[in-house]
Amino acid sequence: MLANWRFHFVQIVLLALLAVVIWRVLSLQVLEKEFLIDQGTSRWQRAEVINAPRGMLTDRHGEPVAVSTPVVSVWADPRELGESDISRLAAASGVSERTLAARRQQHRAFMYVTRHLAPSDAEEILALGIPGVYGLTEYKRYYPAGEVASHIVGITDIDDRGQEGIELAYDRQLQSRAGKKEVIRDLIGRSVRDVGELEAPKAGRDLSLTLDLRLQYLAYRELKKAVTQMGATGGSVVMMDVHTGDVLAMVNQPGFNPNNRASMTPAAMRNRAMTDQFEPGSVMKPITMAVALQSGQFRPDTVIDTSPGYMRLGSYTIRDFRNYGELDLTGIITKSSNIGMAKVALALEGQDIWDMLYSLGLGQSTGIGYPGEAVGRLPNQVEWRPVEQASMAYGYGIAVTPLQLAQAYSTLANGGHKVNARILMDAPIETGPQVISGEISSQVLAMMETVVQPGGTGTSATLDWFSVAGKTGTVHKVGGEGYFDDRYMSTFVGVAPAQNPEVVTVVVINEPPSDAYYGGRVAAPVFNGIMRQALPLLGVEPDLIPPQARMEGDQ
Repeated sequence: MLANWRFHFVQIVLLALLAVVIWRVLSLQVLEKEFLIDQGTSRWQRAEVINAPRGMLTDRHGEPVAVSTPVVSVWADPRELGESDISRLAAASGVSERTLAARRQQHRAFMYVTRHLAPSDAEEILALGIPGVYGLTEYKRYYPAGEVASHIVGITDIDDRGQEGIELAYDRQLQSRAGKKEVIRDLIGRSVRDVGELEAPKAGRDLSLTLDLRLQYLAYRELKKAVTQMGATGGSVVMMDVHTGDVLAMVNQPGFNPNNRASMTPAAMRNRAMTDQFEPGSVMKPITMAVALQSGQFRPDTVIDTSPGYMRLGSYTIRDFRNYGELDLTGIITKSSNIGMAKVALALEGQDIWDMLYSLGLGQSTGIGYPGEAVGRLPNQVEWRPVEQASMAYGYGIAVTPLQLAQAYSTLANGGHKVNARILMDAPIETGPQVISGEISSQVLAMMETVVQPGGTGTSATLDWFSVAGKTGTVHKVGGEGYFDDRYMSTFVGVAPAQNPEVVTVVVINEPPSDAYYGGRVAAPVFNGIMRQALPLLGVEPDLIPPQARMEGDQ
């Protein structure tokens, strides 16, 4: 009886154990199969991100101005790191133990150890075999032209997202899309074999800018030299193709090196050619003169009496540098007479002058798409007071950017057809309506040629082999309590060759020395230094033969 009970007990135990084994096998092989396979696979096979490069930026000739180079960022899984691992990792990476320990506490499954290392430097850290430490291939932005093109190109952040300039304006097109792949890892986490691609990466779109790096270097060198030598606080240069509106060069001072983030300051990073607006002064006179000629009331030889060199309009006094007496319209441009320009403007309708300025793009965005671009200021009065009408005619009471000036003068130089500024080569070339007649455009350019000839205010801009049409401008800077007595903005706008215009160049010098601040003395020489080299580079045929060369040819 007792033996039977024991026998049955053993049978029951064995059956129970068998049932447990069968249930466990069923659970492992059927119920938990997928989970266990995933867990096992995750120990040696993982999905990795495949980063792709950001789109490249080039100049109009294909020269790179912004490229992405491969780098390796070292990261770690805090769950796999031990206390001793932190010390070893800190010593290898150069990051303090305190910083790594804090990151370990803040992050659950992912933390950066150090970013954007050269692949060889990253390999030294990964070769230590610290558990939970891995490498991730990323891309870092590099700017071959450095400071020369920094203001227009801009910068990206550490995650390769646009922060300034073209990098920000066209960030969506330039951004890449990461992919995924499966890899097999060894015991210390290193990838030893690719299993397959889960999602293909996609590189960003390459963009070609209208800049010509040769001209960009020229403009940068001449502007920096001038600003440094004269002790000015800054300056800008814009060069534009008069037929297409292409921005061929755009530089500013002070500048910054986008490859050295430690040297950056907000003031140096500002693209003054597009974000800073100022009263243009006398460079507006040729445009007002175009309005006068189109009105039919004036001819280039119409004489205006500017005596005695000053005039009162209400409580305001307008002055010339000296009493020029009687001047024809060409002489008003040559001598830059405020009195002559004011008298011409007062014979016109204020709204007609405003309409011309607006049709040339002043008081509105150029449409170039640059972040932070200023639209300027162009007040439109219901009733024009004489002082407002006169001051607008010679560039006071309004505000422009250097880029707007270049766009307006490109229209004047190409025969009067409105052009819009362009910075991307694949953007459409937009030629607008005829704003100024071809005949009047030629007459105004002829007036401007006298500015760089003996007796004019901009003789320093004269070129030996090319005709030049130009205009100087000098204005007092505006402060919180009105105009400064000893701070100036000096400007020169030049068109070359004057007989067959190809390029407009705007030079603005901010706060030149108070003992030599006229546009003809500080801005015109910068134009000369740039254009005497730029025009031959562009393949423009000379239209003048210097007297000395002519005499040598006759020998």
